[in-house]
Amino acid sequence: MADVGTAAQSQPPAPQRVTPPAKKGGYVDPALSVEKKVVDELLLICGVIASKDERSGKIVPVTDCLNWLQDLQRALRRDDDSYRNISLLLSSWKIVQQKLLPLVLACRYDTPLVLTIVKILVILTKPVSEQAKRAGRLVIDVSSKKVPEDVIREQIRLRDNALRQSETLMEYKRLFLKHPSHLRHTKNSSAAAGGDENNDAGGADANGGDGLLSVFVSLLADPLSRTGSSRTDADHLTIELVLHLFRNLLCADPIMKGSAEASHRAAVLHQELISLFERELVLDVLLVLSQEMEARENAQYNLLLMEILHHLFRGQDPTLVATSLLRRSAPTARSSNKGAVAGSATAPQTQKPHATGGALTSLLQMERQQLAASATARHSHFGGTLVSRRPDGKQSYISAGALGSGMDDNAGGTVSSSIMPARRRNRKAEPFVGAAGSLAYHTRSGAAATTDAGAVTLRTQRSLHRFCSSFVSRCYGPVMKSLKNEFRRDSVRLEDGDKVIFFRIVWFFFQWWRTYRLEGGGKVAETEDKTAVGQLIFTMDVFTFNLVFTSTDTFYQHKKHPDLMQAVALYQEMMQLLTAMYHSEDVTEHVMALGLMDRIFYNADPIDRLPKLLSRWVPGTYTREYLCDLVELCHTTLTLLETNAKYCVEGGSEEAARVDSKKKDANAKQKNDAIARMNAIAAEFDFTSYFARKIVSQHAVLLYTRLLSQYRTNVPRISDRIAAFFVRLSRVEVSTADDDAEFEEGDEEVKIKLKTSTLEPLLWNIQTIMVLGSILNDSHLKNDPESASLLSFASVIIRHYARAAQDNPMLHVESLIKHQNAHRFCESVTNLYVTDEVRMMVERDRLLDGMIEDDKEHEQHEQQQEERVEHGISVNARRTAAIEAQAARADISDDEGEVEFGVDGTDEIEGARERIEEKAKKIKISNKTLTEEEREKHEERRKKMAELAQKRKEKAAAENKDKGEDTATEATSDDMVATTEDDGTESAKRTREESPEAGEGADNDAVPAVPVDEDDAPKAAKRIKKTAVEGDDDS
Repeated sequence: MADVGTAAQSQPPAPQRVTPPAKKGGYVDPALSVEKKVVDELLLICGVIASKDERSGKIVPVTDCLNWLQDLQRALRRDDDSYRNISLLLSSWKIVQQKLLPLVLACRYDTPLVLTIVKILVILTKPVSEQAKRAGRLVIDVSSKKVPEDVIREQIRLRDNALRQSETLMEYKRLFLKHPSHLRHTKNSSAAAGGDENNDAGGADANGGDGLLSVFVSLLADPLSRTGSSRTDADHLTIELVLHLFRNLLCADPIMKGSAEASHRAAVLHQELISLFERELVLDVLLVLSQEMEARENAQYNLLLMEILHHLFRGQDPTLVATSLLRRSAPTARSSNKGAVAGSATAPQTQKPHATGGALTSLLQMERQQLAASATARHSHFGGTLVSRRPDGKQSYISAGALGSGMDDNAGGTVSSSIMPARRRNRKAEPFVGAAGSLAYHTRSGAAATTDAGAVTLRTQRSLHRFCSSFVSRCYGPVMKSLKNEFRRDSVRLEDGDKVIFFRIVWFFFQWWRTYRLEGGGKVAETEDKTAVGQLIFTMDVFTFNLVFTSTDTFYQHKKHPDLMQAVALYQEMMQLLTAMYHSEDVTEHVMALGLMDRIFYNADPIDRLPKLLSRWVPGTYTREYLCDLVELCHTTLTLLETNAKYCVEGGSEEAARVDSKKKDANAKQKNDAIARMNAIAAEFDFTSYFARKIVSQHAVLLYTRLLSQYRTNVPRISDRIAAFFVRLSRVEVSTADDDAEFEEGDEEVKIKLKTSTLEPLLWNIQTIMVLGSILNDSHLKNDPESASLLSFASVIIRHYARAAQDNPMLHVESLIKHQNAHRFCESVTNLYVTDEVRMMVERDRLLDGMIEDDKEHEQHEQQQEERVEHGISVNARRTAAIEAQAARADISDDEGEVEFGVDGTDEIEGARERIEEKAKKIKISNKTLTEEEREKHEERRKKMAELAQKRKEKAAAENKDKGEDTATEATSDDMVATTEDDGTESAKRTREESPEAGEGADNDAVPAVPVDEDDAPKAAKRIKKTAVEGDDDS
């Protein structure tokens, strides 16, 4: 071995290097070579490691076989993980199938020798490194002139090396599976199973234990039997080695799946390996180790066991696994599994034509479709590439496969359209990526790719179903608690992809459990307990929800879309089980559901991620299954919140009764108080606002519309969820209609009444209308009873849109525009673009017009009153002067009884007084119709005029002291002015507001009187004075 180390440090010449054989015509790089001395050593080891007995034909180990195996192990440890030249060289020499595996069977009871072989096999079957995977998927542009030739050669070298590593691992996997010891037991188990398809486990148990894998399983018997401190380091090493070997065999998968046939072969090989693991008791060993995972000596295997579970469930549909006991294998199992099971294809040939005429017709049709598909797949390998020259001199390359498809599509034989190069597809034009239908839970039965399973697939699904049943009942809790502790501590043992692997495993068990309990477990539900989630409750806690929620944000920020889709799928399943816990008969599960809902939705800082997930969806980025998960998640969340909101509003006294009936102690009282507190908080939650403000948007409507366009592929349940969301949306009221009681008589023609507006106009966009139109015009849906509700919904929406478009033709234009403010758009469209702002503007204009008309009427009325008052004042003044003159003469005369009045004058004065009193009454009536503000203004003005009149009286009194003769005359004139004010009108009052001096003699409590001009009162006083003087002269 010292010579080997010396040779490793030297640089031998090129001819003395050996390279693993490459493909014919491939490029050979000197760097991918093994040193000559190392090759010689390997040849020596592989030659003397064992010999073949000529009599029995079996492999017999040599005397120092263990030492030679250890030398081989040390040589493999020097191999580079990226290139693995020594492993490829040993694979080309077929050392594993010709030397190592026969030694395992020949020396199965020699534990040290078998363990050494296990170490060698673990190194040889180690998964491909990430660098090699990237090199294997590398797309090399050979025709590019910008890339140097040496770089292209290096890329080709790395890719070929990675592909050879992948092919070697697949060959090892096939070698273990197709080993003669396993094939012999497979035939025996198939014969034992016979016609009973559910007897797979019995055949496995009866014939298991003699194959190649059973030798490795037997190595775990003694180490697993020791617990605690009695388990030694050698025991831990043995357990770890065997588990790594099982992990490596399950992990083997081709890097590049060039065709559907190659992918199918790899899937069938993986499924057969799972069935082999069940027959050789490998799955039973995993169950024994898992149920003791909480033990300290087994805690170090939790992440390794998680990897094994991940590869065990890879490519499997949990829905099909849960319903595998209810299904039978397809009649064309041999063609679908490519001859994997020989006895499964003989049943259709033994059927009589007259007994199954319809079945024979359908069978012939299926065979014709498969022949056509296989013919297309076969000839596509020999198509080649054609060069099309354009008139401008440029060249375009066209595959012959695309040319053939174009010729098939063109019935007339014209291939001009297929010759033209295909346009680059717009990402937004293709809303989904990936396969059309991959999961049976989201895909219609006729569109799912894995629904019609063959015998191998069905047998594998039943094996996994039995394994899941045992694992969930006995091992789920210990394993998940151990894994959660690793994530909670952020252990250094965790790798980058472990979180996604954990999500994948939990999602598989969740969906399997829910589907099995609902669809496949009618008989099982009677024997099992009545709990809703069972052992799955260990991953229904706040920590798991927080882990999923934070992962969605992290994956979105780093643009890890596949990881995000897996996290959302788990989130959807967790909400499904949360709903089951809420409706569970078990009080503990119900209380836990209330606590989770309180933390997720009702807390002051809720951790709900549904609104963000809906707003982050982008067309052309995610798969259809991701959108189905979002729709299911939204429907489950809204239904749960609405149910709990109604219950909390109506009253939650049933909770206390249920708890008190179970336990009559302090714990029950404490639990009752917690339930009452959570119900009180939930009662304050505004579900309508949550749905209308956070969930509903035009982007969400587009998301649902995109998924509804796949109604032929979607399961009918998804279409019902979409219709339910749209119906819920159309019932949300944005604004209510005006009450008729608010409108007085005659206001209906002036005021604008608003209608009740909902969010239904959001559905009146061009994408939704086109999808609904295609649904109504699809002839296949008319005879489908499961699509009746979808057709009814589509017809109602189209009818509502047509009616609204008749009243508002602009709606056709609005359907082409994306509206940011959904509530404002719906309200304006429903009310023909009349909003509250428009109503306020109209009301303001109406009031302004009314004020202008009132002002005009007042002006006209004042002018008329002024004309009448001027005429009345002139007449009254003359008559009052005559009366005062006669009264003065009567006072001066000594004979009071001889006062004479003119007969005609007295009658005229009495008639004038009556007319003035009638006008005063009318003025009082008009004053009653004034508003409070106008009355206050009038009162203030009257007080000011009274103050001015009082001042003028005092001033006049001071002047009359000097002129005693004029005092009586001034008092008489003041009385006359007061009388004229008592007889005034409303127009006179407004005139007095403009000129306060006109009402000097007014009293505070006097009725508004007819105004008198400033010049009229002095003139009347002078006339009275002159009359009195003339009377004195006459006397």
